[in-house]
Amino acid sequence: MARPTLISLAKELGVSRQTVSNVINAPHLVKASTRERVREHIERSGYRPSAAARALRTNRTRIVGMRMSPVLDGINGSVMDRYLHAVTEALEERGYHPVLVTASGQQEELAALIPLYETGLIDAAMLAYTTPHDNRPAELRRIGMPFVSFGRPWGEEDAPHPWVDIDNATGVEEGTRLLRERGHTRIGYIGPSDTSMIDSHRRDGWVRGMAGLDVDLQELDMCVAEGSQNGFAAMRVLRERGVTAAACGTDSLALGALSVLYESPVEGYSPAESVVGFDDSPVASALGFSSVVQPVEQVASLLVAQLIGELEDSVEQGERQVLLPSVLRPRVGRNLPVRLG
Repeated sequence: MARPTLISLAKELGVSRQTVSNVINAPHLVKASTRERVREHIERSGYRPSAAARALRTNRTRIVGMRMSPVLDGINGSVMDRYLHAVTEALEERGYHPVLVTASGQQEELAALIPLYETGLIDAAMLAYTTPHDNRPAELRRIGMPFVSFGRPWGEEDAPHPWVDIDNATGVEEGTRLLRERGHTRIGYIGPSDTSMIDSHRRDGWVRGMAGLDVDLQELDMCVAEGSQNGFAAMRVLRERGVTAAACGTDSLALGALSVLYESPVEGYSPAESVVGFDDSPVASALGFSSVVQPVEQVASLLVAQLIGELEDSVEQGERQVLLPSVLRPRVGRNLPVRLG
């Protein structure tokens, strides 16, 4: 059976090709009774507009470029998986689609995205993982490429592009206070050294949560490379310093700290109730320790609305700079021994 076209639909309905096109692209131009009759026929026919023809007519592909970063371990990558899924859903609801590029760093990402834009294969980009001295926003602005970013413009507070970010400190502060409510006073912090600016905010949350305790925070603060083995080593040092609980900058580090508490338990405390992680990965859920949640689904929805506003000059784009709070997902620990050492 031949695929329906605008011309074949027009002939079947006894209307002009332009009328069918207007029902699809500018329905307000068509009388209501005619509009409904044409729409019903289109739905029955299974007609789908040609994306290629629409791109030629509008000079838009309705495709958005995004970087898919490599997962460094089997734990913390779940956050970006959720984000990519949520962005894809939000874009498709608006008739847009993502195209993913792989890149090992920011310059490689630019090298992948810019040719796609300059050759008309994508309309815009969605950046993530913003960092201090990040030149991606300036470079995309230079070539006139529309974009939004998951992450604030560090060091460029008056940046004109739309962005959404998460306040990492709020959830960590809440987690630290939960540990205090459970009776801990010597609460260590274990943060990843490879995300210094992001982790400084998470550490700030721990500092705020420790306010009022007569302890030497510097003695309880550990900065290590990402990974459960490094969290394990850091928690061993903290246990020797009398630490009974830990707030951690990632769930990988929290897993290592948890293993130490099973190996060297604190009398009267459940190990899983003495650790707070960050990112609320499946590992945190499975092992029963509390973790901080990033509302990435909300981030995705807001970013897509911002981007559509940029592309279509829409009034619905809302705020151009949004900072959302992270929140704690508290759990009652379970007796599930974890051994890393």
